[in-house]
Amino acid sequence: MDITELRKIAHETQEKQLKIRLRCCNSSGCLSSQGEAVKNNLEKAIAEAGLEKEAEVVRVGCMGFCGQGPLVAVDPLGSLYEQVTPEQASSILSTLNLNIPPAESLPFQGDPNHPFFALQHNIVRENSGHIDPESIEDYIKTGGYEQLHHVIYELSPEQVIAEITKSGLRGRGGGGYPTGLKWATVGKMPGKQKYVICNADEGDPGAFMDRSVLESDPHRVLEGMAIAAYAVGANHGFIYVRAEYPLAIRRLQKAIQQAKKYGLLGSQIFDSTFDCKIDIRGGGGSFRLW
Repeated sequence: MDITELRKIAHETQEKQLKIRLRCCNSSGCLSSQGEAVKNNLEKAIAEAGLEKEAEVVRVGCMGFCGQGPLVAVDPLGSLYEQVTPEQASSILSTLNLNIPPAESLPFQGDPNHPFFALQHNIVRENSGHIDPESIEDYIKTGGYEQLHHVIYELSPEQVIAEITKSGLRGRGGGGYPTGLKWATVGKMPGKQKYVICNADEGDPGAFMDRSVLESDPHRVLEGMAIAAYAVGANHGFIYVRAEYPLAIRRLQKAIQQAKKYGLLGSQIFDSTFDCKIDIRGGGGSFRLW
């Protein structure tokens, strides 16, 4: 795998994308309210209408408005439907301007420009709700793994740490510890074997921050860990996840398998001398993937 091949995958994935996309939330919140059945019924309705070449249903991660799930967004119309039931799903097709008779009733249509959305500036979750979290090609289409290539071939570990320090990035814990200082400290430590640890444990009741990222954009976490490993001189990473997060674990396992298949994790990443292996460890059980 090299940068040309990576960009070819991005281009081909973009070319395959149909103009009309029904983005169906399949995060834990929406799945708990029959989000999977909503997705299945949308796919069934499209097949029955013979619209497979016109419209596609895309499984996406958290779209942000969990209390109104299941959510379905329609591109390029910009429509957003809230609290969609499996029985209502097929009626959304009548809005696609594809000669389908108007439906007698539609799910509640929300406002995508609602202040809840409009006043947010997503950084960590910028892909969430827009890409299929179980598709590495969808992540690559957004420019995924290009920064890892840039770091390996164009920057030294010290330069990476300098960039992180300059950015002002801080930890997401209560202390807000400067990430650049943390990486610099680890980078200076003697010893050949170092590890990068992703602590995705959430002890607060009902906490959903780390879980949402892992469920919605797992490759972003893997790429970030690989960059951190390169910067501090590590070649092995561990992700600690609660056993109560089965969806996050399953999507992480699939993401690791996909990344290894493309040569983006494991030995000689991007055909370089840099190696990085990532495993999953779970509280209440162990989840290892070699």
